[in-house]
Amino acid sequence: MKKKIFLSLSLLFLVIACNKDDDTNIKPEDIVLPEATQTGAVMLACKVNGVPYICKGYNQVTSYYQWVDGGYGFIIRGLKKTDFVWSISLGNRGNASMSKGTHPLNEVNPGYWGGGYIKGGPDSYLKVSLTNSTYIGEMTINKFDLANEIVSGTFWFDVQNPWTGEKIEVREG
Repeated sequence: MKKKIFLSLSLLFLVIACNKDDDTNIKPEDIVLPEATQTGAVMLACKVNGVPYICKGYNQVTSYYQWVDGGYGFIIRGLKKTDFVWSISLGNRGNASMSKGTHPLNEVNPGYWGGGYIKGGPDSYLKVSLTNSTYIGEMTINKFDLANEIVSGTFWFDVQNPWTGEKIEVREG
C-alpha cells in the first residue's frame, strides 16, 4: 500500500513539475520573430536590445485611428510586461497622414514617433521614452486598409533609457 501511495505521489509531483515553459536551454536571442503578415493577425513583434518582444491578440495589441485635435491620430501598442519593457508603441501626431510608405520617427511635429514604457529605477517605476531628434527610427506602412481595419508594416527605432541614459535599440519590428 505504501508503495502505491509513494508511486502515485511521485507521478503527481512529476506532472506538476513538468511545464513546457521550463525549458531553460532556450536563450532569448534564439527565439525567432513571427513572419510579417498583411492579414490582420493582431500582432506586434520586434527585438529590444536583441531580445524578442512579441505581442499577440487583442489582450496584448491595441490600435486606434481617430480624429484628434484637427487631424487623424494613429497609435498601435504592444503591451507585454517584462522585467525591462512594458510596452512598445508607434504612431503619428498632428496632421501627419497615415499612408503607405516610409515615415521617419523623429518627433517632428506634425510627425511620427516610436517609444515605450521602460521599467527601472530604485523602485522599478515606469517611464516613457520616445524617439526625438537624437534617437530616431523609421516606420514603413505596407498596407493601410481602413475598411478591413488592417495596418501592416515594419519599423525600427532607438530611444534613450530614461533610467541609465543608454541607447535602447528596437529592431526587426
